[in-house]
Amino acid sequence: TARNTLLGPGYANWDFSMLKDFSMPWEGHRLQFRWEAFNFSNHPNWNVPSPDVRNRNTFGRVLTARTMREMQFALKWIF
Repeated sequence: TARNTLLGPGYANWDFSMLKDFSMPWEGHRLQFRWEAFNFSNHPNWNVPSPDVRNRNTFGRVLTARTMREMQFALKWIF
């Protein structure tokens, strides 16, 4: 077969992060709070269709999706 014969669905991904620095009572010390979200819009990103021509039940069907929204929080002491 030629190149790009079996095309997959598109991919849309927005990542987002927010942080806040808090001053500490000691000189030069700060506490940083961070929030990060990956695939912030929670848009479904489908994997490529199944290329197995031997199985007619799954050939050309999209059976799985990539990871949906993930979030993480962090605290960092800066001195």
